[in-house]
Amino acid sequence: MLTPREREIIEVMNRGIHSPTILAAELHITQSGATQALQKLEKKGVVTRTKVGRNVFYRPIQEEKVDQTGAPETNEDLELIRESYHALSKVWGHVLRLDLTHDELAKVRDARNLLEEILAKRKNP
Repeated sequence: MLTPREREIIEVMNRGIHSPTILAAELHITQSGATQALQKLEKKGVVTRTKVGRNVFYRPIQEEKVDQTGAPETNEDLELIRESYHALSKVWGHVLRLDLTHDELAKVRDARNLLEEILAKRKNP
């Protein structure tokens, strides 16, 4: 049984947010709090955990979508966008340490946000 807060976390994750850092920012909680909530959801069998280098990403476990013929849907373009979004999210922490102008930082943030919007639209047509 999921709590209302856990359902909210899953709802945010269904929009394409899979990083504890970004989830924390979206929910206005600490990164530690987001990580702990995700770990609890993993123990409940609601999300899966993937480690890429030093970064950890969580994804909701959902039934596989099927098309009208009953075949599983595959969308390589969407997966590429998802991977690009995650790559930009990983780089974001490093970019903040660089001596970039406000405009340059805004462009990197805008690129990441645009990919997130595309993922959210594709996830919930």
